[in-house]
Amino acid sequence: MNKYVIGIDNGGTYIKAVLYNNQGEQIAIEKEPSTVTVLQAEWVELDQDELWNTNCRCVRKVIKNSGISRDDILGIGIAGQGKGLYSVDANGESIRKAITSADGRSWKYVQKWKEDGTADKIFKYTYQGLFASHPVSILAWLKDNEPDNYRKIRWIFSMKDYLVFKMTGKAVSDFCNQSGGSFVNLNTGKYEPEILKALGIPEVEGKLPQMMHSAQVCGTVTSEAALELGCSVNTKVVTGMFDVDASAIAMGVVSEEILCMITGTCSENAYISKNPVTDGSILMNSYYCIPGYYLIEEGSNTSAGVLEWVIKTFYSREKQEIMERGDDFYEYLNSIVDELNPAESDVLFLPFLYGSAGNSKSKGVWIGMSPLDTKEHMLRAVYEGVVFSHKWHMDRLLKNRPAAKLIRMAGGATNSDVWIQMFSNILQTPIEVAEGRELGARGAAIAAEIGVGIYKDFFEASDKTCIIKKTVYPCKELKEIYEKKYQRYFSTVENLQDVWKLF
Repeated sequence: MNKYVIGIDNGGTYIKAVLYNNQGEQIAIEKEPSTVTVLQAEWVELDQDELWNTNCRCVRKVIKNSGISRDDILGIGIAGQGKGLYSVDANGESIRKAITSADGRSWKYVQKWKEDGTADKIFKYTYQGLFASHPVSILAWLKDNEPDNYRKIRWIFSMKDYLVFKMTGKAVSDFCNQSGGSFVNLNTGKYEPEILKALGIPEVEGKLPQMMHSAQVCGTVTSEAALELGCSVNTKVVTGMFDVDASAIAMGVVSEEILCMITGTCSENAYISKNPVTDGSILMNSYYCIPGYYLIEEGSNTSAGVLEWVIKTFYSREKQEIMERGDDFYEYLNSIVDELNPAESDVLFLPFLYGSAGNSKSKGVWIGMSPLDTKEHMLRAVYEGVVFSHKWHMDRLLKNRPAAKLIRMAGGATNSDVWIQMFSNILQTPIEVAEGRELGARGAAIAAEIGVGIYKDFFEASDKTCIIKKTVYPCKELKEIYEKKYQRYFSTVENLQDVWKLF
């Protein structure tokens, strides 16, 4: 008899609940837009209660519309954006709206810590830089700017930890999230009080949740939550992981040889290793969802999600008309990009709407425009700019390991054959695309499947479920053209560093 699990992926664009059977086959999916509020430049918030309500609606719908008995659903796994700050008070109620991982309001704190040596002081524990999106940075801002809210905090969560808490009443997190948020000493695997003291937030030490492994059952759905979710009481819930780990595990990243790229709201570029990179040459080290491995990661909010802003700003009318005809709007965009030769335009786009990894104050830019350029040239520059951002991160990763024979890719850009080919051409590397469109939800479901005993571990789950859908090879004739374009992109980014100080 088939039994089932649900994987939930809370991404920057959509919230998705996906039902899988015990062969790993997708049975049903429900999704709704993820609604964030941009209060001002660099201030991005999300209503925690609405986040929970949207997750509940998606789960209720996927169970109801699948026709599957709720009693046959064994477990739930959740993935969500890492970083950001989601908090509750002593009664388990939201204190304020969540400050998301796209928020940059704490940039002055990060800048100060870099200048006064604090960042260097804690590097020996975290082996990664400090960023405005880190919960430790946001907590420092909250302490100074909203002291009443800071004092009310009982539990400090990531996005998916808050949802696990709402489902189970358990205050838990996983090693991936907490190490990625700069709370953990990677030498000991424990929370590090010295980090909190150095950053001026020692009060939060007792407000950090218990750490558990991603595929570990941390609790069961409460009777109250079961009514909202439409599932059975005592359905098992695993600790889960942040969305990068979830997508990577669904892509079969269980070997140190594999390099992966995730093209979602964030540009995520990573590989796994049994040892962290400790010389400061990469942006992020964190524990991976497979115990004993680290995720060696480079990333920023500069990937395919940028296209949604471009569509909203420049193509809303065309989108409405094309969708009313029943045609695929995204294929329309892909055809525009594909018709333009990469050598036809020098227009560059810097996809820094939410800052960049090198400078949280940087902004989105089109540069190199002439009277001969059109909206179509600007669109192609967006596609190329996203790839160039990934390349910048990937080049940094490759300083610490052998060159990539291939790169495994997931996320929004994999829905576009034109974009996949562009990635391969610019990186001059074959690109593998894993089967399945909802890899974040699939990774969360794999953790649930391990938790309820369907699979022994992530290695077995990957062996049984990961299928490579296609491999795309680079066009060697475009190598020189794209190398010149990338050098212009790189030089433009470097030369604009002083300009961002004016904003």
